[in-house]
Amino acid sequence: MRKASFFLFLLVFLPFCSREKPNTDLVKIALENFPSSLDPRVGTDQVSQRLHQVLYRGLVKRTKDGRLVPDLAVSYRRQGDRTFIFKIRKNLRFCNGKEITPKDVVYTYRSLLEGKIRSIRRGSLWMIEDVFAKGQDVVFRLKKPYSSFLINTTLGIVPEGAGGDFGAHPVGSGPYCVAKIYEDEILLKPNPYQRVAKNPGILVRIIPDEVTRALELTGGDLDLVVNGFSPDTLYELSRGKNLVIKRRQGGNFAYIGINLRDRYLRDRRIRLAIGYAIDRRAIIKNLLRGYATEANTIIPPYLPWHEKGVFAFHYAPSLSVKLLRETGHQNLALEFSCASRRLSRQLAQILKSQLAQVGIKLKINCGEFSYFYSKVVKGDFQLYFMMWVGISDPDIFRFVFHSKSTPPNGANRGGYSNPEVDKLIEEGEKTYDFEKRKEIFSRIQKIVARDVVYIPLWYPDSVAVYRKGLRGVEVYPNGDLTFLPELHY
Repeated sequence: MRKASFFLFLLVFLPFCSREKPNTDLVKIALENFPSSLDPRVGTDQVSQRLHQVLYRGLVKRTKDGRLVPDLAVSYRRQGDRTFIFKIRKNLRFCNGKEITPKDVVYTYRSLLEGKIRSIRRGSLWMIEDVFAKGQDVVFRLKKPYSSFLINTTLGIVPEGAGGDFGAHPVGSGPYCVAKIYEDEILLKPNPYQRVAKNPGILVRIIPDEVTRALELTGGDLDLVVNGFSPDTLYELSRGKNLVIKRRQGGNFAYIGINLRDRYLRDRRIRLAIGYAIDRRAIIKNLLRGYATEANTIIPPYLPWHEKGVFAFHYAPSLSVKLLRETGHQNLALEFSCASRRLSRQLAQILKSQLAQVGIKLKINCGEFSYFYSKVVKGDFQLYFMMWVGISDPDIFRFVFHSKSTPPNGANRGGYSNPEVDKLIEEGEKTYDFEKRKEIFSRIQKIVARDVVYIPLWYPDSVAVYRKGLRGVEVYPNGDLTFLPELHY
């Protein structure tokens, strides 16, 4: 209640001390953390990747509906099962005026593949056998057919010869250039050689504290925040008169992970009992303030691979009691792990109350994220809450569900093993036929849902909050900032 009252005060008071923004001002946005690196080959955290989207061009880019379309490439084609050819646009230039050529593309990928640049991104390029320039084309040869290859060509392109210190002195290939880097701000100016931005520049302010972000936005010292507020704060901000809230179903997936090797949880009936005891609709309405939709599978609905017709939980506590009675575990005690973030801790208490009603006693173990995550990776858990962020391709199936993807080789943390799923994943990876892939991925989702490998919770909305009068705001499922060049007053 204190937080709600505080924000109500802000919304009433701050409009009187806010200032109008001249059209010539920079557009000011806020991010929660400083990017780990402005080198697109190195920075893999979410903040870094969002900035890379406007500082660099990849061979292809993602649209709002998840499609991959040419960007630095004017076109691309597949030759056989293991060769992809990209034709590079002419007359596009880096921020230093140098023309972007196929040699720059080849260097960007080879610097990772050959280990010149140390980065975990190298692992995601495992399928590339060779990459070379041929005239205005860039040719990739793969080690084997791999239908998800294109998602790896969103990587931002850097100039030939860019070394290990490139992140401190970046030379962009995209619509913006890094003009200055301050302690808690990054100034982006339009690339003078591309001239696509409709604004005079972007001032990126690093503001870790949510309350401060709300104050700055309401007071007029920020213009835009994307996916930077909790549901409670969004509710309070929605009552202000100078702000617009724009939302859409997001591309993240919140779920309860399950240790399938556990003496109790290896029994599918117990996993079912847990799922039926959770009132997801009430959680979304009350805890998330409606800023989410119920989930049924790891692939979010905006992607063409999403399968609607899978087994899905509904709230049925009486069925939970029946299933537990069948197993002989009417009074079951389980441990629930989570990171010590406010939303996670609140969810843990709600789940504890709901599961208690069917005879499951939940012991909550929420700790600092690195500690919590290390335990999950080691398999030291029974149940845990986490979220998959930025899902954009079904290549996640191998990473999460293949029996060979247990840590450290992947994220199959629960120890799921199903030979049929393994075979389908491998088939889906080597076929390029869209309809056949869709059928295969549909079957995988149905089997995984049937086996209750995890308990789906929700897809959180992607939300942009911005000042009235700001035009060009688009909301991407994963919170992408690709639209920044379109912003203007």
